Amino acid sequence: MIPDPSPPPGTQLPAQAPGNDLQAEYGHLRDELARLLTEPVKNFPRIDELVDQLERVQLAFKQQHGIKGNNPNE
Repeated sequence: MIPDPSPPPGTQLPAQAPGNDLQAEYGHLRDELARLLTEPVKNFPRIDELVDQLERVQLAFKQQHGIKGNNPNE
């Protein structure tokens, strides 16, 4: 059985804003993640949080375009 890649029930996805807003948010999160990864002392809890936020934004963007989950063949 193939697991459903959708976020678990009750997971808060970012607000359903126009795609440009989600793209801007994704870019901002990526920039912050890149900055944190270059610091000599890593803030791993924040890095983990950013990765989770990036996934939620990505899923919300895909949902706006009728794509469910992370499988490109769906």
